Amino acid sequence: MTLCHPFPLTLVAAILWLASTAAQALNLPRMFSDHMVLQQGIPVRVWGWAEPGQAVEVAFAGQTKSATADTSGRWTVTLDPLKASPEPGELTVSAGDQKVSIKDVLVGEVWICSGQSNMEWTLGGTHNAKETIEAASFPRIRQFKVRLVTHPKPQRDLQGDWTVCAPATAGNF
Repeated sequence: MTLCHPFPLTLVAAILWLASTAAQALNLPRMFSDHMVLQQGIPVRVWGWAEPGQAVEVAFAGQTKSATADTSGRWTVTLDPLKASPEPGELTVSAGDQKVSIKDVLVGEVWICSGQSNMEWTLGGTHNAKETIEAASFPRIRQFKVRLVTHPKPQRDLQGDWTVCAPATAGNF
């Protein structure tokens, strides 16, 4: 008969506990990423996850707002209405010694487009696509395209990326 020594079990438990606390690192939904556009003229919600009870600070366009992560690690701050600006800024989120910097952030109009399968029709599939794509240098136009993913339950985040309109990317707009 083999007996387990309690030290290895304690070590395994400690490693598992550390791994579970590391999962509470400062994190934001994917839509808060480089090249994003924030809606002008209305309060802007910024949210994410951190260690429960941790203070979180969000700074953008001369504003600094703070919140405390709840018992599940969720936090939310609301920025005051922002004015449209063609100049990109940097949004920073800090919690303890962790910091997330989101670069090239514009403030302007955000349009949400949804619909049938025709909403998936890209510029690359249109008449005169080659000429139009070659001329598509519009760095203030950005697209966040949500990837098609199905799941039986609501998810806390989505899959997608912000893309700046340029000849190299416009074909997929």
